[in-house]
Amino acid sequence: MTFLFFLFVALLCVLFLFMLPILYSLRAVGSLFVYPRQLKNMFGNRILRRNHALEHATIAVMMEKEPGRKLNGFSTDEGFFVQGARSLGEVDSAAREALRRLRTGEKKLAVHRNCGTTIVAANLLAAFFFLGALVFGLYLGWDIYLLMLGGIVLSLLLRVPLSLFLQRFVTTSANLSNAEVGWVEPVRPRDVRGGILGLLLAASSVRVRVFHTDPDAVEILRDDGAVVK
Repeated sequence: MTFLFFLFVALLCVLFLFMLPILYSLRAVGSLFVYPRQLKNMFGNRILRRNHALEHATIAVMMEKEPGRKLNGFSTDEGFFVQGARSLGEVDSAAREALRRLRTGEKKLAVHRNCGTTIVAANLLAAFFFLGALVFGLYLGWDIYLLMLGGIVLSLLLRVPLSLFLQRFVTTSANLSNAEVGWVEPVRPRDVRGGILGLLLAASSVRVRVFHTDPDAVEILRDDGAVVK
């Protein structure tokens, strides 16, 4: 009885490991209905791209002073957030130094290999390689499963180069000549969700407000009440 039980568990494990690449690939294909639209929208939002670049640069400056530090961030149309900060002052100083260095030509600060864009890149690559595996497998008789495994490996190897490319030309903009760091403030608990975890994140999170002074960034209130940037 014990032997049969362990045999059953072993078979389930083998089945799970066999199905895992298939499930991963199918999930990646599903991302084709989401990520391209998100990338298109972000490419068309110059303010968000600039804030995204300044977010990366700020975190890069902070990590130069303390390598290996765990920091996260995300950007909005109004600025960006930094998670893992110890004080408002260190973020304020890093953001202003990052802005200065971006303006003097250090565009490499605007891209980061650990950006969420890397997840997008991995999924897009896995999706295209999976579709390619289906085409070659069905029309040329090649082993679809092996092609799929190879595609997953390639997607993991190429995700960072593609991410850096997407960041450079799609999701960030290092043109911050008309941007100014406004103020830095703590994140209020009501600004985050997630119960106790959200409260813990808020305790170590800082919001940086960024202003853009060029004419293209001026907010215009339409007659119907909508805000146009």
